[in-house]
This record gives sequence, structure tokens and C-alpha cells, in this order.
Amino acid sequence: MRLLLTGFESFGGEIVNPSEAAVRVIESDPPPGVELMVRVLPVQFNSGVEHLLPVLLAEPFDAWLGLGEAGGRAQLSVERIGINVFVDAARPLEQRVEQAIVEGGPAGYFSRLPQARLAQQMRAAGAPTTVSNTAGTYYCNEILYMVQHHLETMGVDMPSGFIHLPYLPQQVADKSPGTPSMSLETQITGVRAAIAGVRELVDARVRTVQA
Repeated sequence: MRLLLTGFESFGGEIVNPSEAAVRVIESDPPPGVELMVRVLPVQFNSGVEHLLPVLLAEPFDAWLGLGEAGGRAQLSVERIGINVFVDAARPLEQRVEQAIVEGGPAGYFSRLPQARLAQQMRAAGAPTTVSNTAGTYYCNEILYMVQHHLETMGVDMPSGFIHLPYLPQQVADKSPGTPSMSLETQITGVRAAIAGVRELVDARVRTVQA
């Protein structure tokens, strides 16, 4: 399987982004049976259009898996849907304006991954995981929506989806007591299990085509 695995740079004053940390570790030791390409995306509007879609257009991939930070969540979150709404959460509340990611585009796109099965496989590997019904309205949601819109427009049914990661322990030292976090090792365990699940899906499709 040829997999495009993406994470995000740190943002909002954080010294690290767990998604970047995770993809860098996995890049250094790719899972068996996976030809891996890693990209770390800037946290900016149209990051999907400017930095992710060109990679998808330039080279053939069997699947895409995006990772991002969701501070405040206690578990890994396999996202179900991306919606056609962007709100710049970095702005003060009174300055935030909703805008469409794709003008005239559908209200939302479901992930092209089996979310419940993937979450179960990740839990079985030892990483607390849930299925999430909201990827938010920030950059993670933007690239989930943009990739699905691109695939729909191109008529390509490629396994693809997004997983949110909690804070790392070092990120919560200066936050409110009780702010959830998860070790990088556990997060990587979950992501590796997710990649194995995606590989199973891709392999099953190949067998179906060859039958």
C-alpha cells in the first residue's frame, strides 16, 4: 500500500504538535507492507489546496490518512465527517466569521474509512479511541473536507480520512488541572493500528479487483 500520511505544524503558541511528532516517528520506522510518504502541513487557510492536493495530484496513492491535534480530548478520535464551514478559531470570538471551504459545495463529506471498525482496532491495540462526529471548523476539518471534495470531483474512491490526537503530556503543564493528555507512544500505537486497518481495506479492494 502506498500511503500519504499528513500531520500539522505546531500552532497557537504550542511548542509541539502531536500529529507532527507522530508522523515523524512513523516516517523513521514505516509499518510493514506500507510505502509511506509523509507531509507536515502549515496551519493556514487553504492549506489543503496549497500543500496537500498538489501532492495527491502529482503521485498515485492507495490511501490518505490525516492527523491533527484536538486539545481537550482524552482519546484518539476517528472523524466521521468534514463539513463545508471554516471558522478561524485563532481570532477573538467577536471577530470570527464563518465561511464556506468550497463555495457552493456540498454541506459535508463522510470519511472514506470504516470509522467504527478502525476505532475498535485502535482500542484493541491499546490506544483509547472513539469515533467523533465533529472534526470542528478549523484547519483539520478543512483538509478532511477538501480531500473528500477533490476525490468526489475526480471520481476517485480512495480510502481516506482523519484522526484527531490529544495533547501530549508536556503540553498540559501550563494548562488547567485535569486537562487530558496522552503519551506519544500510546498515540503512535493507535496510529499504527489505524494504518494497519487502512492497509487491510486497500488489500481487500485489490483482491476484489483481481478476482
